[in-house]
Amino acid sequence: MKKSTLSIMMLLLSAWSQDASAQLADGFYHIKNVATGRYISINDTDPGNYKVSSGDVNMGGMRTYLNYDSVAISPSCVIFVRRLDNGKYDLCGQGSSLYAMTSERLGVDITPQGGANKISGTAKGITKILSDGSPSQKDSWLMNRLDYTQAWQFIPINTSDEYIGIKPDFRTADGIYYGTIYAGFNFRLVSEGMAAFYVSNAEGAGFTMRQIDGDVVPAGTPVIIRCNSAKPEENKIEPVIGGYAFEQANWLGGVYCSLSVAGHRNTTFFDNMTMRILGLNDKGKLAFIANPPAGRLYKDLFLMANKAYLKVNPSDADVMTIDGYTSDVVNKIKAADKAQTGIYTLTGIRVPDGAVLRPGIYIQNGKKRIIR
Repeated sequence: MKKSTLSIMMLLLSAWSQDASAQLADGFYHIKNVATGRYISINDTDPGNYKVSSGDVNMGGMRTYLNYDSVAISPSCVIFVRRLDNGKYDLCGQGSSLYAMTSERLGVDITPQGGANKISGTAKGITKILSDGSPSQKDSWLMNRLDYTQAWQFIPINTSDEYIGIKPDFRTADGIYYGTIYAGFNFRLVSEGMAAFYVSNAEGAGFTMRQIDGDVVPAGTPVIIRCNSAKPEENKIEPVIGGYAFEQANWLGGVYCSLSVAGHRNTTFFDNMTMRILGLNDKGKLAFIANPPAGRLYKDLFLMANKAYLKVNPSDADVMTIDGYTSDVVNKIKAADKAQTGIYTLTGIRVPDGAVLRPGIYIQNGKKRIIR
């Protein structure tokens, strides 16, 4: 094994923690440091960003946060612990896992330590132990050299005190709260009154939002969430184990990571020619916009981690509202073109013959056609 590969694996092992004794059950956890009170957040999953220098690894891509209000709304703090066949563990999150990122070579060991656990990994005879930064800091990142911050608690995520909630982005003029989420885990809506939506079509000045069938939103599905209030504790979701797939055409996209610190650059530039961010139009109606207000982009340049955005064409409007076009357009096209052949968009624009159709809903020869 090359030194660079070893160092990446050790960095990752130090970066993604595990807890509990050898009997730790598979499940979703928040990982909290006993000495600092901070929680682990996975902000960078690119193995190439974890370099070894002078025998150490820059683990700045694995942040630790003290404020639970921030932890409770962040999918990056949700870590799935999975027991491997060899008795070690894999730590999964943000659409990846320690085991996958090290080409299925490295699992981690968990050792009980004073009511908590020590997390360690060994490669080529070298062992690294996960530790947090200094307790005096508000937020920090993971290390492997502070003995007094090596004890970790794995707290099972629930729907009461150790919850996950949605913080809405906007309140519309008619008083409805909406937010977006892009999570690497399946989840169900817990709080009554919530609903999850995907975008089945987007074109011109409008988009179509449809509610997801069933009670589980599959992992890796960017969605819009109708919330109950501005308080995350009133908009709870619950991670779900199992294999679920989303089979509808969805014009929403998302990214898991958005971080730019020394040694850890994992960002996606916001291109307002092909992307829109959830917002409001000038009448307070839900819209996707090309020029988001301050605070809606990371460093005012990049997509936010774990949020959804709308994929659009350069010719689409800067402000695309939920009522930019309506379903009665379909009937108008059918009536006007009943005897004509050809393919039309829902806004009545004829698609050139031979053009490659992007995913969405079209009217062909007077009948609805869905391209997935």
